[in-house]
Amino acid sequence: MWLNRSIPGFIIAAFLFVGCQSVKQQNGSLPSPPTSSQLLYLVDDGRVTTYSIDPNTLNLAMIGGPVDLIDVSSSLLQLVPSPNDRFVYLLWSDAGQQEHLSAYATDSAGIPQAPPVQVLNVSSLSQLSVHPSGELAYAIHIESSAGMYTSTIFLFHVTASGTLQMDTHAQGVYGPAVVPTLLYGLSGDGTQLYIRSEEENGSAYWQRAVNPQDGTLGTDILLFSSPFMDSVALGRTVIVEYQNALTCSEPRYLKVFANNPEPSRQLIQCGSDMLQACGTATDVQIHPSGHYLFLTDPASQKIRIARMNMSNEVIADTGNFIPFTMQTPGFAFSPDGTLVYALLACDCSLHVYRFDQSSGYLVQGPASIPMTSSAGFLPATRP
Repeated sequence: MWLNRSIPGFIIAAFLFVGCQSVKQQNGSLPSPPTSSQLLYLVDDGRVTTYSIDPNTLNLAMIGGPVDLIDVSSSLLQLVPSPNDRFVYLLWSDAGQQEHLSAYATDSAGIPQAPPVQVLNVSSLSQLSVHPSGELAYAIHIESSAGMYTSTIFLFHVTASGTLQMDTHAQGVYGPAVVPTLLYGLSGDGTQLYIRSEEENGSAYWQRAVNPQDGTLGTDILLFSSPFMDSVALGRTVIVEYQNALTCSEPRYLKVFANNPEPSRQLIQCGSDMLQACGTATDVQIHPSGHYLFLTDPASQKIRIARMNMSNEVIADTGNFIPFTMQTPGFAFSPDGTLVYALLACDCSLHVYRFDQSSGYLVQGPASIPMTSSAGFLPATRP
């Protein structure tokens, strides 16, 4: 994953030197992968290296770079590829702490090309989210004064050349508040923008409808509220609420709800009696398919893969796992969900796995990429 340093709360897990255990593999061959190009960007201090992944062999091949997109005196805050990977966008700050938003075109292979097609001077802008259409983008501007925060959502229109044009009308202003309001991101289909705020009784997650023609946002609708000690993951069809084992000493649980505003019916409640990892996981990620949970479980030193069975109201371990990672979560899905990239603690290297979305089985690729402590990674798909 690529660390967005502008978002608080990113947890670096303690380094654990454990054996790189093999993952359970499906008997027989997996379904043929899609024909889209799978790409991976490795980012280290503004230097980007581009890899392609063979969908059949899972071999990693460096096809471009390293390319210096910003100089060594600057700091990269966030890198975001467009959905069709024709452009990549960088939020960064220079040596004088002035922040910038840059757009880079990519060549036919997906390699970012310097110089940038655009550089905007911005201030305190973070959490850039590009709409699935590639024609809209959103970011949040956070100002602080006397210990209080004001958060403003801005809309950008993306031109055919990849440049960003900021809409003159702010899409929402929140605060002043003790804790800033944050962008959670866009729904998978791009119809909703999700926002997180801290309320007196816990965290609140809001959704705002996206007008696909002009990008304007509808009114705030409360999607989900959660107690302070709980963590929440929003998926395309479900919402997962869980008690982080690092911060909660009481009996822990994991609950699944339908992704609807203020869901009235809980679909599943999972505790240690149903699945041990539901009570010991420190992080929960929803696979893009909406059927699987990836549970970071320090108790077993594994990223366990569990399937959600809505009709039977159970979460079941598939028996498949990724070895423990250097960070939390330390892994990322390809945009189409067919691949999983994981930075393993056992060898400080990035590994790639093919994921069978019908069975939950993993196949590990034969190669890996050594990573430095400062490096990040970001998957992309080029249709």
